[in-house]
Amino acid sequence: MCTIRVNYSSIEKMEAISDKKVSVPWIKIRYVQMVLLFFLLGMSYAIRTILSVAIVAMVTTDTSINSDIPTFDWKNTGVILSAFYWSYALLQFFAGPIAHTFSPKWILTIAMVVNSGTSLLIPILAVHLGSGGVIACRVIQGIAQGFIIPLVHTMLGRWAPTEERSWINTTVYSGCSFGTIISMPITGYISASWLGWPFSFYLFGILGMVWCVFWIIFSADRPATHKSISLEERRYIEESLGQAEEENIQNEKVPWRAILTSLPYWAVVVGAIGESWGSTFLITEIPTYLSKTTDINIEKNGLYSSAPYVVAAVLTVIYGPLADYLIHSNVTSRKTSRRIFHGLGAFLPALALVWLAYEKNRWGIAALLIVAISLNGAMFCGYNVNHIDISPRFSGVLFGISNGIGQTLAILAPLLVQFIVYDETDKDLWRTMFVIAAIIYAATAVVFITYLSAERQWWDAISRPSKGDFQSELQSHRDQELINQ
Repeated sequence: MCTIRVNYSSIEKMEAISDKKVSVPWIKIRYVQMVLLFFLLGMSYAIRTILSVAIVAMVTTDTSINSDIPTFDWKNTGVILSAFYWSYALLQFFAGPIAHTFSPKWILTIAMVVNSGTSLLIPILAVHLGSGGVIACRVIQGIAQGFIIPLVHTMLGRWAPTEERSWINTTVYSGCSFGTIISMPITGYISASWLGWPFSFYLFGILGMVWCVFWIIFSADRPATHKSISLEERRYIEESLGQAEEENIQNEKVPWRAILTSLPYWAVVVGAIGESWGSTFLITEIPTYLSKTTDINIEKNGLYSSAPYVVAAVLTVIYGPLADYLIHSNVTSRKTSRRIFHGLGAFLPALALVWLAYEKNRWGIAALLIVAISLNGAMFCGYNVNHIDISPRFSGVLFGISNGIGQTLAILAPLLVQFIVYDETDKDLWRTMFVIAAIIYAATAVVFITYLSAERQWWDAISRPSKGDFQSELQSHRDQELINQ
């Protein structure tokens, strides 16, 4: 192992270097990476959420105008919907360390090929193997997608300069909403058409394969290995993130003990638990809730389910630049900004879910879903980007652990629905689930807001000085943070 020491003069060298003006080309390679990662999350979430709408058509005989489309008498839909998250949650713990050792570019390529390929297989295996075949495909998709978000975070830690961190992060993650936006209504429309529900799996499986081609051609693991990046842009990114001295480090040891005993990091983990539970519950169960408790048909179901994600995609793109503006204009400190946006993304959706539990009007339900889902995106400027705040170099490892824990607990959401909502037409039973989700949103947000830190942690340094030495070096920065709060 090659170890290289870095001389930190102050935190300003690492975080405020972005004030330096550097001339870069009109087409910036970091933005190309941003667009590619946006569509990666878009396609992965599209493939992930197809089943949430398609399952309604798969177990209902009168959804498609084509009588030849197969339907099934399955009673284990909760298990089918949760199967993805079994393996997805487990892989989070391994994806981060793997990304830190091997090439994120090629791991993501393989992951998306597998993810898309299993989407193409689901209709075939559903007919020949029944629900077991679908469950097997979803477990494999969970394995493949388990690598995606931790590796996206690793890529962001290498490509997003400090002063652009919030908006690049939120732009990339708005791809999650984009994927849901296109997947749910298109799946609903296709399921009601002559093509039937199988075609939706074929369509998005093919689109995922197309993305892989563009990714192989235009992506790179880091600025130093991209063939088309200008020297100016490479220097700008590397100096902003302190990467210039890291280029030759291979198989670097992850400071596990320091990470797992870091209170600011555990605050991030708790924030991830709240977001994972809420988003998983909304994505997997809202189509069923609308289908069983309202008179909305399959075609409109997809539209109603996806409409909140349209608003979410727009707002998520706004959250990032706004957060960066507040920080760099000294309106708020970075820490205060993280608190504001995470609170916005947790407390208001919690209130909307409680209200939704008692709302009877169709349009009122649609409005509350928009509030709950669209404002949830503000948390990308809270706990999500905070991984990179405290450790830009190990952000993929950190995100893998936090998302793994969050998704492990989120597996319980569809299973708990199957246990509590034993009669899917009973709104009182659904009300219990909405209140549980609201409580989890609010409680986890309180913990994150109380204990978060927006400073780069001492164990993220390449030379890894002692905690005392590093904190002494950053004391003036800390004092300024307190003043700004």
